Amino acid sequence: MMFEITQENSRFKLQQELDSQKTQSYRNKLGQFSTPFALARDIAEEASRVITTNEKISFLDPAIGTGVFYSAILDVFGEGKINSSTGYEVDPHYSRPTIDLWKDYNLNLREHDFTKDAITTSDKFNLIIANPPYVRHHHLGSEAKYRLKESIQ
Repeated sequence: MMFEITQENSRFKLQQELDSQKTQSYRNKLGQFSTPFALARDIAEEASRVITTNEKISFLDPAIGTGVFYSAILDVFGEGKINSSTGYEVDPHYSRPTIDLWKDYNLNLREHDFTKDAITTSDKFNLIIANPPYVRHHHLGSEAKYRLKESIQ
């Protein structure tokens, strides 16, 4: 399927709809605030300057939401340049409609916490773009803090 900007319009509409179904407080607790498409596209444009012309993209977004960065890389690079795309979304409220939104595209969306998933050696990415959730430490339990601290040691 060829990417069209109408797909981004559908994604943006879905983002607004899903966000409106959650309180600001709930979204703040999980750090769920989408990057504006114009900024996502600017970031994808910058990435296009470092990806070689013959290199196919293996894309990862560890906090995909509704897929604004996926939409941006499709717009900038085109589907033919993308070898694989993987996204993680921990919240089923966002992941399930997002899976449906991108069902005709080559996106492997994993409904799981990226920080808990062991990336296998077969998972290799040459383009990682993300807007990680801004979760304040007081929203994280002691187990999560310990696990994250241990994983970066």
